Amino acid sequence: MRKSRVLVPALVLAALALLPAAVRAQEDGYRFRLANFSLELLGGLARINPTDFNMLASAEEAYLQYNYVTRFNYYRNLYGDAYKVTSTRTGDARFVPMTSADLAGIRLRYDLSPSLGLSIGLQVLDRRQYSRVGMTVDVSDQGRDYIDYNGPRGYGYQNSGFLLGVRAWFPQLGAHFGWQFGPTFRIEAHVDGGPFFVSCRAATERRTSTTDASGYVSGTLSALDMQGTSKGFAGELGARLNIKAGGWLDLFVEGAFTFRDGVDLKGPTTSRTIPYDSNAAQDPAVSTWSGPWAIASTTTTAAWGTLASSVPQNKLWFTSFSNSGMMKFAFSLSGFQMTAGLAIHFGRPAPVQE
Repeated sequence: MRKSRVLVPALVLAALALLPAAVRAQEDGYRFRLANFSLELLGGLARINPTDFNMLASAEEAYLQYNYVTRFNYYRNLYGDAYKVTSTRTGDARFVPMTSADLAGIRLRYDLSPSLGLSIGLQVLDRRQYSRVGMTVDVSDQGRDYIDYNGPRGYGYQNSGFLLGVRAWFPQLGAHFGWQFGPTFRIEAHVDGGPFFVSCRAATERRTSTTDASGYVSGTLSALDMQGTSKGFAGELGARLNIKAGGWLDLFVEGAFTFRDGVDLKGPTTSRTIPYDSNAAQDPAVSTWSGPWAIASTTTTAAWGTLASSVPQNKLWFTSFSNSGMMKFAFSLSGFQMTAGLAIHFGRPAPVQE
């Protein structure tokens, strides 16, 4: 990742530095004309791996395993056959990390010559990744008093509102270098760069409950909604196959490696906790704060083991990263993308120069 942060911007700057020489080397007499302009519409899929952002999914899965799997396995092994456990997991097999995003874009392009074009464009990246996970655990302890000597007890976990979402937009200036192969096919290489603006949201609605031998239910609904915004630089290196479909229309497919890193992600968070029981829900406890995102390392210890996890947070006191267990939060949407689209030429297309 660190190498890509240096390599892509360097290649973008190098390509732009070569533009004056490339322009001078173009064919004589390729005059300005309306047909040199084209409007490109594109869409596709971007493969991304925002590692730090995905820690939220990993942390929630670790919480579920620690409190509803490891815990009861420990007591079953400790107490033997007298301790009966039946567990059922529902919904998704895991909390799903974000691995891809939808992509759409538009470009206005001007061809300086048959082999060099310049463009200005805008791309938008968007993804909403939902996870719905539940688990119930029924315990009957007939030989010990850990739960209730005279009856069973049930435990429930439900998180149907877990969300990881990103949305980004980035204007770009680009250079396109092309080679014509016959009247139909054209191969191009392109380099693009520009500012990068991104927002993200992480939300969870964790409902936990306990049912005792008499059927009395008590539990807590804990909801957390974290939001953040950031900006940075977006760069792109890619290749393209262009297919002439008509006098004014081209079709194309592109593949590109992208560099998109946001810096200093920060934003507001709302926390809501509602205790409830068989009688009614109590008044919610609501708190809000805002600050830079960071990664907090936490450790929880109980009889059945220790849970060590790293979780993104943005408490106000996270403004200093010198605290023990604190790390800076990196927000990267870099990766490989595939797109397809069409190019609409203005006026009559210029004749192919071979």
